[in-house]
Parts: sequence; C-alpha cells; structure tokens
Amino acid sequence: CSSDLPGWRAYGAWAYPKEGVDAEYLVDVQLRVVTQKVEDGEGLGAAAGIEHIRAILNEPGKVVRLVGLSGVGKTRFVQALFDSRVAKNNLDPSLAMYTNTSDNPNPQPRNLAAEFVASGSRAILVVDNCTRELHASVSDACRAQGSKVSLLTIEHDVRDDMPEETDVFWLKPSSADLIEDLVKRRFPEMSPVTVRTIAGNSDGNARIAIALAGTVGKNETISALSDEAFFQRLFQQGHGSDDSLLLAAQAMSLVYSFHGENISDDKDAELFRLGGIIGKSAQDMFRFAAMLRERDLVQHRGPWRALLPQALANRLAKSALRSIPPGVIEAH
Repeated sequence: CSSDLPGWRAYGAWAYPKEGVDAEYLVDVQLRVVTQKVEDGEGLGAAAGIEHIRAILNEPGKVVRLVGLSGVGKTRFVQALFDSRVAKNNLDPSLAMYTNTSDNPNPQPRNLAAEFVASGSRAILVVDNCTRELHASVSDACRAQGSKVSLLTIEHDVRDDMPEETDVFWLKPSSADLIEDLVKRRFPEMSPVTVRTIAGNSDGNARIAIALAGTVGKNETISALSDEAFFQRLFQQGHGSDDSLLLAAQAMSLVYSFHGENISDDKDAELFRLGGIIGKSAQDMFRFAAMLRERDLVQHRGPWRALLPQALANRLAKSALRSIPPGVIEAH
C-alpha cells in the first residue's frame, strides 16, 4: 500500500492534485512525441504516442524514459497512460506506483523495484525527476531475470540521454490551441481574447500559461502588453518589483543547476559564488531561491536547484550577460 511507503503514491492526480483524477486529459493533435525510430519521422500525435508507450510498458521488464522541457506536461502525459478515457489499451492503474525524487521516497526506487522483483509482483514504477544515474540503477533492477516490473522515468530535456536497453521518448511543447483549451478550463471567466493572448505568449508551455493567467485581474485587458510586460508578470506574479530578486534570478540562470543548501564558502559550495557575481551573500541567495521556488520558477531535486522553465531562464541569462561584466562572472 502506497500509504505505508513515504514518498510513493498509487495512481492519482500526480501532476495537478487540485484537479483530481477525474479531470479530462486534453489530447493534442500536433506531433508531440518524438521517438528513436526513423520510420516515425518527426514524431507521433499524443494519442498514438500514448498507445505506443502503453504497448511497451504492458510487457514486464520493459523500460521507458520520457524527457522534455520543464512545463510541457510530462507528468500529466504519464498520468494519462493509465486513463481508460484516453486512446486505447490503457495501463492498469492498480499497478502504478509513482514517486518524485524530490519527495525523498522510502524505500529508494531501486530498492522498491528489487522488492517487487523478489516477490514476483507485477508493478509499473514511475520515477519523476530521475537522473541518468538513478535511471540506470533502477532499470537494472527492473530487468532482472524473472522480473514482472516495468519502469518509466521522467527527466528534463537531455538530448544525449540515451541509456541502454531503454525506449526514449521526447515530449514536445503543446500547440497554441491546446494551451487555449487548458487556460479556458482553468479560468472559465477569462475572455477569449485574453486566453488567446496568453496562449500566444506561453510558447507551448503549460506552466507558463497557467502562471500568466493567474496574474490577470477581473475584466483586465492584456492584449496590448509588450513582451517585457509579459515577462514581468510571469516573474513577479503579483508580488511587485524587486530588483534584488531579479538580480539573483539572473545569476541563477547562468548555470544549468546549483547546490541550493550549502551556504558555506568551501570548495563544493555554489550559492556564495553565484551571490558573489551580484554582491550578495550565500544566505541571501538561499532566501531568493526559496522565494522563486514559491513562485514555481525554481525547481528542486534533493539539494539541487534549477531556474526553470527554460523560456524564462534564457531571457534572464541574456540579461545577466548584458549587465554583468564577463570578468566578474569568470572570477566567481
């Protein structure tokens, strides 16, 4: 029973708990699922991709890895694999066991997989925010002789992430039409023009669209806003201007990820180096990272932090490289 396993959950609303498991999955008609097979060309539609991945995971001992940019809906896509209302031949939801590594699961994914294999139990493990190293470890356990355990791991977009004996799929951003439908469902009182404007500025990223929609007041018109104004809305999310937080975010955006808990100045610490670029202490940077995490702009895995989604991080990084002297960056 998942309730006896801290950090593990049975089938449910893994992506958006507030929606509940009965929320409808919006199937995109555009080619969203890119495979390793040449015959699949530029990719498969969402429904075809779901059916293809289901066919693999219905075989015990099989391993799938799903990668994609932050905010494109990877976890929600995986949740749909078990939904009988979506496409054909859904996976059995009673077999699902899900964890996000940031939830510090106990037992660890490899150990739980080994327990299921040893007992001869049929299960489909889903490990979110799964590093390449963890994937290799858990997949080895799931492919052991006699295993009835299938594995699906989820990770940020890593183009050279091609582990052995694993079917790898890339999930591309959503179409503007699907983002419009999503915003309409979450914000039914919003005008069609505003919904269309938000979809056009989200770059196919559901997380950005939802965050932007949350900043729009009742009867507010945003169709004439500039790109910079949309960026400010996404970054501030109603909290007002904060130059220090903006500087900290620019510094954090310069690295792929950083250790977000070590506030010392030892050789392995990173917060004090990032802070040094903008004249802030490690403790300041710790606080800024926590503030950005509350806005869903910093994600974490254990002690590691990353400023995401990429559309926001790239914009901040460009600003940082324009406003911070290269010599200062190199020095830290």
